[in-house]
This record gives sequence, structure tokens and C-alpha cells, in this order.
Amino acid sequence: MSARREELLDLAESIIEEEGLEAFSLGSLARAAGIRTPSLYKHFASLTDLEHGLISRGFARLAASLDNAGEAASSQSGENTLVQFARAYRTYALTHPQLYRLVTERPLDRTRLTPGVEEAAMRALLHYFDETVESHDRARAVWAAAHGLVSLELSGRFPPGSDLTGAWGAFTHAFTN
Repeated sequence: MSARREELLDLAESIIEEEGLEAFSLGSLARAAGIRTPSLYKHFASLTDLEHGLISRGFARLAASLDNAGEAASSQSGENTLVQFARAYRTYALTHPQLYRLVTERPLDRTRLTPGVEEAAMRALLHYFDETVESHDRARAVWAAAHGLVSLELSGRFPPGSDLTGAWGAFTHAFTN
């Protein structure tokens, strides 16, 4: 991947986080980069191609966060590994809310992703549950539940003063027993 493409992905990510996913376009990226929109086609075939570059990046970063949480949990005693995973997942989503939304809310053309990046994001959970890419019902359920909680949090759908720490604790408790 070219250095210029990476610079444009960095800039696109900052625009998305600052202005919101709905406000992002190839035109907004071109303006921020100080170039004309057609120049972006040297690096991205389309907006969809650009978005999938960002999605690949998001999956890779989430994978690193979850892998680090798994390593931290295995080196510490006392705190459940799933609690570490949940904390890492939530922290990632809350730290990069617009990129998280792009990764999880838009249609996904897996052929446009960096090969293996989606599986990498699941690796730590697959290992935790002793499941495989082909068969992973528990890991899928945990991912879906974590996504639901954090999506509601990002959308401001919990009433003010809700004990979200308690909700996350109940979630991890449900999957560890």
C-alpha cells in the first residue's frame, strides 16, 4: 500500500471522527487534502473502496486491542478474560465512534477487505471460547451482545444516569457461566 494512500486514509479517518460519518464524502477528503476529487481515483477506485480501506484498518486496530486484552488477562490473575475483552471492545468503540460505526453499520463487501483482517478481529474471542472461524456460535453471540450495548451507548439510547458498567458486568457474567 502506498504511503500517499495511507496518508489519505489517515486524513479520511480524522474527517470522519471530526465531522461524522454522514458528512464524509470523496469531496470532503479532496478538499482537506488540497487536491481535486478526481485525483483520489489514483488511490481509491471509489468511495466504497475508500470505506473498505477504513473498515480494514478498523478491524486491524480492534484485533490489536482484543489481542492485547487477551494477553493482559492471561498474564494477570483475578480478572476474567472476557471482562478484559469487553472493556477493550467498548474502549475501542467509544474512542473511535465514527470509525466503529463504519466498521459495523455499513454493508460489507468482504472481497474489498485486507485479507484475513475480519478473522483477526475475532481471533482472541475464538481462542477464548476454543472455537474456529467455521464454527463460532459463542464468539458470535458475545460479539453481537457487545455491539448492541456499545451501539446503544454511542446513540445515547440509555436513560441519563444508567449504570452502564453494571450492564457490561451483567453481559460478561452471562457469558462466563
